[in-house]
Amino acid sequence: MSRLSNQPAAARRVNPLNGVLMQISTEVLNVLSRCRAEGNFLFLADQLDRSIYVKTNKVLEAAGGKWNRKEQAHIFTADAAERIEQIILTGSVDIPRDLFNFFPTPENLVTDMVLRAEPAAGERVLEPEFGDGRILKALKLAAPDALITGIELNDERFLAVKNDSVLSTGVELVHTDFLGYQPDETFDVIVMNPPFLKRSDVKQVMHAIAMLAKRGRLQAILSAGVLFREDTLTKALRERVKQLGGQISPLPDDTFRESGTKVKTARLEIDLRR
Repeated sequence: MSRLSNQPAAARRVNPLNGVLMQISTEVLNVLSRCRAEGNFLFLADQLDRSIYVKTNKVLEAAGGKWNRKEQAHIFTADAAERIEQIILTGSVDIPRDLFNFFPTPENLVTDMVLRAEPAAGERVLEPEFGDGRILKALKLAAPDALITGIELNDERFLAVKNDSVLSTGVELVHTDFLGYQPDETFDVIVMNPPFLKRSDVKQVMHAIAMLAKRGRLQAILSAGVLFREDTLTKALRERVKQLGGQISPLPDDTFRESGTKVKTARLEIDLRR
């Protein structure tokens, strides 16, 4: 069952605009996740009580949004949806250095995910969006006689792994978009750390779940937004994980620090052998 009540603790962040220490609570992040964006305009979706409105408005102003009474919206100098997505992913008003399309999974987390997934000889094993190949290498080391498939859309990363001395043999590498990938058979083990932006992580994990064998295991890293977002897709994922007896739990805030990001993350685990 998803540990929905065990939500990530609010993070204390420095407001880059004025140096004031700011706390962005899960309550505010939830409000932001329900906002409607049209270009540079951001509209609050709910009639908020005074206390939560003040907290939300403070975050929006620190992020660069200015309230416009006539439009009844906060107006940003750039795309409002992208700015709010950044805040939800990091729990911070800081502007990230990237678009969350690729952050290498920390080695200790890779090891732990593979150990929990327990790939074995002869099993079909998959990593979608393999990035720099470190999860593929760990899977091959743990189960050298498994039938391992790796998928990557990015040209440069695909070629780099294809030319890697360890992964160039014994691993099937597929150069395609995972969301369009339709295998002929299911997989016994899937280990993944997909891109987070624009719910890519939720979409890809839902796609991966459909590929699990009857006794399959899935280990996935997602944005911590999966714990509290109330959009249809995210709620559907939480419900599906619950149906399968899996769980979603928050990872420590500094889990991806060595990869150069403050993005908040969660671990999703499904084991159909239980």
